[in-house]
Amino acid sequence: MKFRKVTAIFPELDLKKVEEALMDIGVPGMTVTRAHGFGEYRNFFAEDCMSDCVRVEIFTEAEKAPEIADTIARTVHEGMTSDGMIAILPVEEFMHIRQYGQ
Repeated sequence: MKFRKVTAIFPELDLKKVEEALMDIGVPGMTVTRAHGFGEYRNFFAEDCMSDCVRVEIFTEAEKAPEIADTIARTVHEGMTSDGMIAILPVEEFMHIRQYGQ
């Protein structure tokens, strides 16, 4: 089975909406970390031009990755440079640690 890693970085104010939307489509798990940085959007009101965001990472079957990315994009989209980004990456190998050695 082929896997993908969906990574999304977006404003932390949208996290609750994204979590709920992903649970609604049956995403079984995700990792959320706080992020601080800048890309296309720079926060000129902050001394370091950076914004507080969150990074959501989801490992999923390859065929589910586009639906997950679309769900995140639809939930966060406001048409602004500060909306964030989504990347879908191939995963060469995937294992659950609990199954190691079996």
